[in-house]
Amino acid sequence: MSQSFIESRRLARIRPSAVRLFLPFAALALACFGVSFYNGRLPEQWMNITLYSVAGAIAFFFWLIPVLRYLSSYVDIFTTRVFYRAGLMGQNRSEAKFSQVTDVRLGDGRRIQLALTNGEIVELPRLPRAKKLTAEIQALVAKV
Repeated sequence: MSQSFIESRRLARIRPSAVRLFLPFAALALACFGVSFYNGRLPEQWMNITLYSVAGAIAFFFWLIPVLRYLSSYVDIFTTRVFYRAGLMGQNRSEAKFSQVTDVRLGDGRRIQLALTNGEIVELPRLPRAKKLTAEIQALVAKV
């Protein structure tokens, strides 16, 4: 086996802070409260149908889509690279191999920035414990 071969194992999967889900769950609670409070109290059938339709639309657009976006965005830290995935179904992806990283720094708004050898900057989203994570990534870059 060659000495240049380094096994790539996933060390951590880090998601953004779950505080982002407060407003979606508040919207879901509001929709549930509206349905439970007005169910059976409205005089016309079309009003009940409208109530359920509006509550379903609120649950879909203001709860389900943000929760799917949250669950499909994460940062994977491997022994040889950093992989960032975001978007509604994870269609936005970026990767930085540690052999190409020249600088790791904490940018604006606690965003981690990885400067690559070709001049490109890979910016990771706001993550919990960003200072500690930056130090760990710097240590991994120094190993490679």
